[in-house]
Amino acid sequence: MIKSEKLSIAGELAAGIAHEIRNPITSIKGFLQLMQSSEYEKEIYFDIMSSEINRIELILSELLMLAKPQATQTAPRDVTMILEDVVALMQPEAILKNVHIQVMAEIEQAVVDCEENQLKQVFINFIKNAIEAMPDGGVLNIIVTNSSSNELSLQFTDQGCGIPEELISKLGQPFYTTKEKGTGLGFMVSKRIIENHHGTVDIHSKLNEGTTIEVKLPI
Repeated sequence: MIKSEKLSIAGELAAGIAHEIRNPITSIKGFLQLMQSSEYEKEIYFDIMSSEINRIELILSELLMLAKPQATQTAPRDVTMILEDVVALMQPEAILKNVHIQVMAEIEQAVVDCEENQLKQVFINFIKNAIEAMPDGGVLNIIVTNSSSNELSLQFTDQGCGIPEELISKLGQPFYTTKEKGTGLGFMVSKRIIENHHGTVDIHSKLNEGTTIEVKLPI
């Protein structure tokens, strides 16, 4: 039964991969045929084809991150410092979208045993998602606190459109996304990284009010 279930899951994932990659490949083939038969300006075709190839690369790179076991060399790091580095990196994009990022650390030290670059990737994903959820601008509050004596909590709260309750449980499934151009793999990768750090990821959302993603990590 376990083997059958594994094969079923592998089949669903394979079907999702085939569907997601077939779409941009179909576009590229179509534009190549147009370029062969058309005498019109072809620069726009190159831009679209390049964009579709980038999408294929994104899907494949995120799939590889899920499939390939990550060799992690952990070390004690201050999560607040990692977070501030990521916020500085994301600040130009936030300013362009009229989003103000506010970090509030309610504890003096937030040291966890982690792989720094992997946590940076998680924070980039969550901050990027929050910025995209607020197309008209807004505030992203990030609060770092202790949820218990041996656990650290990071809450990413946006003022976006929110996610319907019935859809929250579907987040984390491959190729399920609420974004027009998303792959649904970014959240899966982030969740896997946090779980590999023996932590958890929870989502709380209210329509037209915003979404909070809470990451808990052992300290």
